[in-house]
Amino acid sequence: MKNILKIILLTTTFIAVGCSDEFFEKTPQGSLDPSKIDETLLVGFRNSIYGYKGGMSLNGYSAIFLDGYADNGYSRNSWDSNGASVQANTLTTAQNYGYGWFYNGIRACNQVIEKIDDFQKVSESIRSKYKNEARVMRAWLYGGLTLYFGDVPFVPNLTNDFPEGIARTSSTQIREWVLKELDEAIEVLPVSNDKGTFNKAVAYAIKARMAYYFGKYDQAEVAARYVIDNGGYRLHEVASLSEDMKKDGEYFKKFIDFSAYGVSEETFIKGIFNYQNIWKADNSPETIIAQELIANEQEGTWLRVTALLTPNLVNKQAWATIVPIQELVDAYWTTDGKTQPTLPTMDERITKYNELKAEINSIKPNMPKKTYSEAVHSIVNDLPSRDYMLQYKNRDSRLYASIIFPFSAVNRFLPDQYQEYIPDIVNYGRSGFAFRKMTGADDVISAYGGGYFVTGVDFPMMRLAEMLLIYAESRTQNAGYDATVTTELNKLRKRAGMPNVPETLSKTEALDFIRSERRIELAGEGFRFFDIRLYEDDKRNGGYKGSQAASVVMKGQIRDVVGNPGAKKTWTPRLMYMPIPATVIDKNPLMKQNEGY
Repeated sequence: MKNILKIILLTTTFIAVGCSDEFFEKTPQGSLDPSKIDETLLVGFRNSIYGYKGGMSLNGYSAIFLDGYADNGYSRNSWDSNGASVQANTLTTAQNYGYGWFYNGIRACNQVIEKIDDFQKVSESIRSKYKNEARVMRAWLYGGLTLYFGDVPFVPNLTNDFPEGIARTSSTQIREWVLKELDEAIEVLPVSNDKGTFNKAVAYAIKARMAYYFGKYDQAEVAARYVIDNGGYRLHEVASLSEDMKKDGEYFKKFIDFSAYGVSEETFIKGIFNYQNIWKADNSPETIIAQELIANEQEGTWLRVTALLTPNLVNKQAWATIVPIQELVDAYWTTDGKTQPTLPTMDERITKYNELKAEINSIKPNMPKKTYSEAVHSIVNDLPSRDYMLQYKNRDSRLYASIIFPFSAVNRFLPDQYQEYIPDIVNYGRSGFAFRKMTGADDVISAYGGGYFVTGVDFPMMRLAEMLLIYAESRTQNAGYDATVTTELNKLRKRAGMPNVPETLSKTEALDFIRSERRIELAGEGFRFFDIRLYEDDKRNGGYKGSQAASVVMKGQIRDVVGNPGAKKTWTPRLMYMPIPATVIDKNPLMKQNEGY
């Protein structure tokens, strides 16, 4: 994967596609003259399409911000994300939702597909493989386009211009084409391929995701089953706990009544880090597709520390630009893995938070040389019994793995730290929470003059857990909640150190249950924006909206732990799709805007 990243960086100009919203700009002439390109550059040409991996999240890290477009997260800055506009229904046609990015990728794929056979010195089998990799990427991009924008112009080949404009093709027609295109490419792609490229199993995984979001549950079930059985992937687990894991684990132990729930302390604590560690190291056996990174200033990312953590948890820049919100925290099961917790009202929790914060602050004058974290540590054994902290007792292990909640221990970058929230300082994130599961990595380096941490650990964009969940929900839609469904869901539970899922549920009970499990397992990974729209859409939801549909969950004011407002969650039918950019409408006389914009 790292080698592919280097080739992409070296050959970006080779494809020569622009970054304009006007997708039908002229294709660069002479850019693919076979007489000027050797086989090495041809490999670079092929690999450059992989810069468009993501298909829906635009790229790996951006997926986190998509949770701030729904009811999982909040991003305070309009220059970082349009999420608050989408949450509050204040979005406009001047905002960018990736329209031009998708078409740039499609144009790059079209170039590979149409020009690759000009290179006769390369074997036909290699050319066929490269071409079908590009077909998979193009199908993925078109699928993503329809999920963002609905009906869109369909351009399946290289075209220099459309002097009279181009009309939109129905999303139904494009989605049918996407699944057919994937099927045809899958037939040709090899079982094994170069690392970081598309093979048969990866293409099936993309098909499983697309078919699921298109509401084609029969095809989603079959595709996900292929990946589970033939992809060679397995769920990530840690061999042993690092010292910072052990410290955090000692804190989490205080919150669980292990005997009352019949769970093993050792298994539960290890389950926290089995899950959390997916984002800490390269080459996870669970990862199907990743955003490749290298730990240096040119090829790494500083965002996974700086944009996710609060300033008190790291000795470098930290801005908490995208944060989880109370609604996501409340979604995690109790430790039994099937019951939603009984929780106080938000106003009651705000009162209890302020009482506990006042208690912590009252300790410091009596310990004048102690820090905030040392003051928290002085009462850490009693913390779980404080009224505010009761909401975090006896919860799903993935809550502790995923969310940094107030007064929780965080030992990753600085030893013996506890989460502090200072609402008057914007870099503390505007919710009181922070993401734990995707922050940091095993290879962080100091960069940019020592002010930032940079990581080169690859960011998973598609993993086996998603396939298990797609299979479970699709199978339930097709045949009901049976033993094959519980078998796949229990793989996730075993990894997380959690009890097995219920053995019997009605179809609608099972759909609500699996959708809740999906929200928990995939929190912060960019799916929630698409999920709640899928459940809302009667043409795609299998006939059941349930408790997770957009019109159900996108209501109410987002508030931080002290009551300050964020966006006001709103749902209206126009939010099913994002607006076509005004610049595209202006340049294309046949283009019509989405309804409501």
